Amino acid sequence: MTSSVMLVAQVSVVVVGLAIMIVSRIMSTRVPTYPPKVGSLIPWVGSAFSLVFRPSSFFAYCQARYGPVFKVVAGGRNIVVVTSSDALSGVAFADHRALSSHIQHYDHFRALCTDSSLHPKIYDTIAHKIFPVLDRRLSKRTLGELTPPFAQLVLDKLKLFSGRPQVSLTRSLTEPLYVGANGVLFGTRFPQDTYEDFFMLLNSLPKRLCRRPFWSFPSSQARDRLLQRISDYLKGANPATDDKLATSFTALFKEYDIPVKVAAPSVLLIMSSLHQNTVNVIFWLFAWLLADPTAFAAVRSEIDKAIREDFGNFQTFIAEANPEKLDSPSFALLNSAILETMRLTSVQTGVRLAAIDIDIKEGEKTVPILKGEYVVLDPRGAHLDKNSYPNCNKFVVDRFVESEYRGDLVATAGYPYFALGAGKHVCKGRFLAIYEIKVLAVVYLSLFDSRWEPPKPSAQSVGTIHPIEDVFVRLCPRTLF
Repeated sequence: MTSSVMLVAQVSVVVVGLAIMIVSRIMSTRVPTYPPKVGSLIPWVGSAFSLVFRPSSFFAYCQARYGPVFKVVAGGRNIVVVTSSDALSGVAFADHRALSSHIQHYDHFRALCTDSSLHPKIYDTIAHKIFPVLDRRLSKRTLGELTPPFAQLVLDKLKLFSGRPQVSLTRSLTEPLYVGANGVLFGTRFPQDTYEDFFMLLNSLPKRLCRRPFWSFPSSQARDRLLQRISDYLKGANPATDDKLATSFTALFKEYDIPVKVAAPSVLLIMSSLHQNTVNVIFWLFAWLLADPTAFAAVRSEIDKAIREDFGNFQTFIAEANPEKLDSPSFALLNSAILETMRLTSVQTGVRLAAIDIDIKEGEKTVPILKGEYVVLDPRGAHLDKNSYPNCNKFVVDRFVESEYRGDLVATAGYPYFALGAGKHVCKGRFLAIYEIKVLAVVYLSLFDSRWEPPKPSAQSVGTIHPIEDVFVRLCPRTLF
């Protein structure tokens, strides 16, 4: 009995040994797959939980372990994540018929409008009716009509924060931005008291886009109130009494006979695109400036000098804050600080769906993307490349200061820079965003001194880094020259 057991055991050991040898031989001769696939315990579910609950930190971990291009599985979907300059450029400049961005648009539609039957009409309204108008209105050539009134609206709103013993840093930066941008795009009749509802909805957007279940019911209520207020704004259009901006915008919907149930969510989506990343950039710009007294003092000194020498006084700046003057060498350090903040805060900047098999170059390698696979663009691999950016993880205020200033966005030439999109998907509002932030920074730093404690970033960020929680500051009025 014992000998039989021993014989069976010996045979089993031999069989197992042979099996291990055969498997090892097969594995040693197998061609390595590229891009590498992120492993997971549950095959179909894959990395879904990581993508839902901590997308930005999960992608950072995968890039450190697997390299600049890798593949994850989530809910049965294959997702290729590209983070290097070559791969990002390849995706950005690929034929839109091969790598479609429709999935990204419809994700936002789903997050902000629950009635899926309206999504095709909303897409048509935004892509073919609103965007052509915004292209003209937001071009660098015509922004001079918007930036001075924007500066005045920002100043009027910021004055309301003066004298308070303690204010929210986020609110003191983002509410003037919200009021100013809405005012110059939609007119003075637009309901500006919607700030709290809009930001309650905006703060839930990362969870909605990642399809995280059980997002807060109050944010859904806020969305419904916003849509109602926007609907009232559109229904109340009156060319006889509305200002020029409101008339030109609301006339668009009447011209194409777009029903309010489609027009209202379309406006809300434009608002989301307008503010979603800009408000985070302005927050982190101030966060990092206030955390670096030397950088803060240098930027403020530049602003004071520019107002004194280029404008004469602060009120003249408000009246003449046009793109030509905002884009002068006098604001070179502020411009660099804004670009540096965008570099450090940009996370996932786009999603594509492959309509056909397509190859993307990544250095000497080729990244095969198969039909039906998703592609996520995450520029941090390029933006945190130490070969391109020394001290890549650090906020360097003068990183983009040129020896000979050539223009706001020209300063990124020669760098792998994708914060404002690239190729056919470059951000339409990129110039407005730069000028908005410049104007707000100039007005804020001219009016106030601030004291505060620095915040921490959230792992659930989408688009740009979000802070975990708000911080509060004391705004001490300055004596204007």
